[in-house]
Amino acid sequence: MAGQLQSTVGVTVAVPVIEEKRAPPFWSWRAVVIALLLLPLNLYWIGVTEGLWHALHMTTLSLPMNALMLLLTLVWLNRAFSWLFPRWALQPNELLLVHMALTVQSVFIGHDAMVSLMGVIPAAAWYETPANRWETLFFRYLPDWLVITDKSAVRNFYLGGMNFYGSGLERFWFKPALSWTLLLTSLFVAYLALTVPFYRRWVHEERLAFPILRLPLDIAEGRLRWRGGLFWGGFMVAAFVDMVNHLNWFYPRIPFLRVRARDRDLAWYLTEHPFNAIGSTPLALYPFIIGYGYLMPLDLCTSAWFFYLLRKLERIWGAWRGWHQLRRFPYENEQAAGSALAIATLLLWRSRATLANFFRNSKPSPQPIQPSTISVLLTISVAVCLVIAVKAGMGLGTAIVFWALHFLIALTVTRLRAEAGPPSHSLLFANPQDLLLTTFGTRSFRPRELTTLALFFWFNRLNRNHAAPVIMENWRLSEVIGAPFNRSALLMVLMALLSVVGCFLLYPHLFYREGAETRIGEVVWVGQDTFNRLASWVGNPTRSDPWARSFVMVGFGFTLLLNALYHRLPWWGLHPLGYLLGTSYAVDFYWLCLLLSSTAKWLLLHYGGARIAQQATPFFFGLILGEGLVACGWSVYGLIVHKPMYDAWW
Repeated sequence: MAGQLQSTVGVTVAVPVIEEKRAPPFWSWRAVVIALLLLPLNLYWIGVTEGLWHALHMTTLSLPMNALMLLLTLVWLNRAFSWLFPRWALQPNELLLVHMALTVQSVFIGHDAMVSLMGVIPAAAWYETPANRWETLFFRYLPDWLVITDKSAVRNFYLGGMNFYGSGLERFWFKPALSWTLLLTSLFVAYLALTVPFYRRWVHEERLAFPILRLPLDIAEGRLRWRGGLFWGGFMVAAFVDMVNHLNWFYPRIPFLRVRARDRDLAWYLTEHPFNAIGSTPLALYPFIIGYGYLMPLDLCTSAWFFYLLRKLERIWGAWRGWHQLRRFPYENEQAAGSALAIATLLLWRSRATLANFFRNSKPSPQPIQPSTISVLLTISVAVCLVIAVKAGMGLGTAIVFWALHFLIALTVTRLRAEAGPPSHSLLFANPQDLLLTTFGTRSFRPRELTTLALFFWFNRLNRNHAAPVIMENWRLSEVIGAPFNRSALLMVLMALLSVVGCFLLYPHLFYREGAETRIGEVVWVGQDTFNRLASWVGNPTRSDPWARSFVMVGFGFTLLLNALYHRLPWWGLHPLGYLLGTSYAVDFYWLCLLLSSTAKWLLLHYGGARIAQQATPFFFGLILGEGLVACGWSVYGLIVHKPMYDAWW
């Protein structure tokens, strides 16, 4: 791992980049076999912990903690195995190949993907009552191949007490499982094709840092300074905090350390007008998030918390000025959506020559996958997405606009991860549904179209467990380890398909046995939110909101202005990606952690230089691994005793 230096706000910033090296051609079938064997373990671990118990939420991180801990476990087991059978020990490249597969698995198994879908499929049937009038409003528009509409078929899904397999209820789940599997696999292939034309430019021309890859690379390749005092200092701090709070979970007399977002909030102390307009402003001190923040480029880390605080000041300013006619000022959703579209537009504009050359070049070229193959994959996968959307009830024009917005936002999320590497990115306010309904109003869409928009909301609502940035990161890993890109692509698609199928095999079994309503979590919330939202759209049609449209343009224009200032003024340090992060709910839980990370990094750079800042990195690695090991270790113990543990990240 090398440090790339760039100048930002008069300070030399150390941006970690992956060493450029020409690895010999490499592939390992035994690594693929290990990844396949780990799939059921990963599936059950996350399925019970996050899906059933709504705890830990490790897959909501950009670098899923479960994948990192499984990689670390493999490294330790491999070292022990190498003492006995040195010739059979796994090589670093093989360990990274397994890590690639684990990250793809975590995309689908995790909190915002299949867990959310499990809440949508049965929710309309179960929560429909004469009072909410769902049956009258939209039941006739629900496709029976995407959801279940028979209340008796989902009763035990919510109440538990039944063995799913052998009950005869499998037939109700078969068509939705088949249809969603086809859509999700097609979406994954479309993301794969979308990222390829940008890969060479981002990696070899712009030399993006890919901060998320730094820790797994150091772990697999043995560069982590385990024996250093700095590493163990960070490790002990994070492990102590997490261990104390886990023990408090069992023995309440043990003091509790308030470090989570839910434990402290600035809004509790600001109760007078206009300061009470600030809304929830968590004061979280997650040690591992401080560690992740240190790996981010300094300007991006600083920009994220700066624009978050600016957003809060805008709320206070609006309340002070009495702008009650602007009910949702400062229209954070719309600003974030406009910013996301502006970033995607900038990416396409800057890459226009690269994209034209890519698709014009029919000869073999140094790309992950050849242009002709990409064209076919993109055409087929997008066509499948369009057909499913139209068959579900969207008009063709609506479907085209919807998927265009979806893929533009996916491109933005991919760039965000490749360049900034934030610990998590909940782009809650940037989604096609809100953009369409804000621009045109719900009156402009038929109830059948609104129904389809609602059914597709679960995979647009947060952009957190997103496959596109994982694919781009895995392209980079493939090049580093010398794996053939075509084989890596097949491995990723295989992992995606098996993960979706595995979730459809596991989750109904879990919920029919335990009951989704026995532990209120994402499964219940997403289902209720989806159809409450739909009932509001259909039952209370609205016109387009000119103020909301205006703030979409404000977000779009301000992002373009920030981009121009950032690239033309050497002293300007506010990054347009930071504006997106700060405005879109992405850093709400951990903005204070980023402030501490950036302050520590700035002080080290300013008074010690890039070399000292680089030498301090093991301390922050220790923060990540200290909390990760303790939290994941307790969650595994929870599986053994079948009891949820303390939720360290929520």
